[in-house]
Amino acid sequence: MSGNYLAGPQGLLWSINARAVLDVVDREGPLGRPEITRATGLSKTTVAQTLRELVARGVVEEAGADTTRRGPAATLYRVAPRCALALGVDIGHLRVRAVLVDAVGETLAQAETEAPRRRVADTAAAVTALAAECAGRAGTETGAIGQAVVGVPAVVARDGRTVRRAYGLPQGGRGLAEAIERDLPVPLLLENDVNLAAVAEQRFGACADVADFVLLGLGVGLGAGIVLGGRLHRGFAGGAGEVGFLPHPATELGTEVLGARRIAEQARQAGIEGRPSPREIFESARGGDERALAVVDATARRIAHVAASIALVIEPELFVLGGAFGASADLLLGRIRRHLARDAAPLPIRIIASGVPGDAVLRGAAWLARHRARERAFAAVVGGRPYDTDPAGSEEGDIA
Repeated sequence: MSGNYLAGPQGLLWSINARAVLDVVDREGPLGRPEITRATGLSKTTVAQTLRELVARGVVEEAGADTTRRGPAATLYRVAPRCALALGVDIGHLRVRAVLVDAVGETLAQAETEAPRRRVADTAAAVTALAAECAGRAGTETGAIGQAVVGVPAVVARDGRTVRRAYGLPQGGRGLAEAIERDLPVPLLLENDVNLAAVAEQRFGACADVADFVLLGLGVGLGAGIVLGGRLHRGFAGGAGEVGFLPHPATELGTEVLGARRIAEQARQAGIEGRPSPREIFESARGGDERALAVVDATARRIAHVAASIALVIEPELFVLGGAFGASADLLLGRIRRHLARDAAPLPIRIIASGVPGDAVLRGAAWLARHRARERAFAAVVGGRPYDTDPAGSEEGDIA
């Protein structure tokens, strides 16, 4: 930012300088004015004036003094945590979870409830109730939320609102965005749950330095969160990653080859009585049940087949087992690797367990919501459009 500027409107010049200062404080803060001056290349006077204005506008605040340096203590500056609030939501098959975070990523409140099963209006009401509960616990109102991101077990169109295909949402998820917005009038984005788990893997897990990876997540069906060149790949209409329908030698074309329903079917075929969940089947396998171990091995073989098929098309650096798969990596990883080796996969495939602690979908939703809320708050102060700096986010124009 140093050097001579072309003549132009003073407002534009201030916006450029303010964004430079804000980005440095956001990325490296808390920082003193000398460090900000060196990092931006702006003059001391410009930095001082810009900081005063950013503090007055509520996006930067003083964060104490640096007493470690020689001479007078320097005032430190950081992004004001409350300048942007964001809500992340995970609509699961059993529970709906929500978390409210501030602009620097600190959790302000969390809440959860049982997932409604009959009407989409009930699902929307659960989301808005959780939002109100979180806001109340944080001492604020839902209207102060700058962005909400809701993870859904569904294919979501590129508009971030339209549910194209749902797996367990009431009424197929039709009209969910509109129903939520009736009682929660804040910027809203719906996103596929496995895509959000991939965002979390990139930000908090094993893929911080991996440009091309695929996260395989198990729910009612099998989904893949695909990150290429550091960006989430959603496909032409949001349907990329529906790998549960990849052709498999044991199934007809278009039939779901892997998911909770398929695992339950394999359990019945193995002679396991009742209707155990995949988690219960895997727990039985840990206990040495031969029938459950046969189901685990069949699941591993299908995962290996899916991974090999994906690798032939995009050849990612890494595959990650997330969701229920990640929780059962102790049973699955060795078997998947053996199937890949035995079936002579034509490309080397590296596969590991997720490194994200807790609810990866919720963490991904909260991170993306915070990013968007913060960028909107920054743009409102310094002018211009919000930057699209989300490495796992949408391409320009994908999702508003």
